[in-house]
Amino acid sequence: MSDKLQKYLASAKEGNKPETITVAVDGEKWSVRRLTTMDVRRSFELAYNEDGSPKDTYNEIDVQIVKATEHDFDWNNTELLKAFKCTMKFELPPRLLSDPDEFAKLSKAVRNFQETKEALIAEAKNSSSETEKQAG
Repeated sequence: MSDKLQKYLASAKEGNKPETITVAVDGEKWSVRRLTTMDVRRSFELAYNEDGSPKDTYNEIDVQIVKATEHDFDWNNTELLKAFKCTMKFELPPRLLSDPDEFAKLSKAVRNFQETKEALIAEAKNSSSETEKQAG
């Protein structure tokens, strides 16, 4: 068997644990999971009606935010849904994060996971090197 085939068979058997990052949004720490290709496809399916028209109350990024953070945040909480007058969890992200700048931070982390991860690592390196210089 080819090395490529072996690689993917091994990957499927392992049950890869998704990569996560933590971003500061609206004064809170949000754990964001890297979405898979299937997650992204499913988010588009959920954001559009059968006739191809967009849903009225949420879009694909709202779905992606829920999928990327639901391991850490209970989007299905009945009290939360009632408080924000939502019937589906996918309606919550823009209502919960009503400040467009805060919504954009979480949206960017979800859509540009690797870029955000690299920026967080660079920021951590810069802040630790400054501390070393100050201490020295």
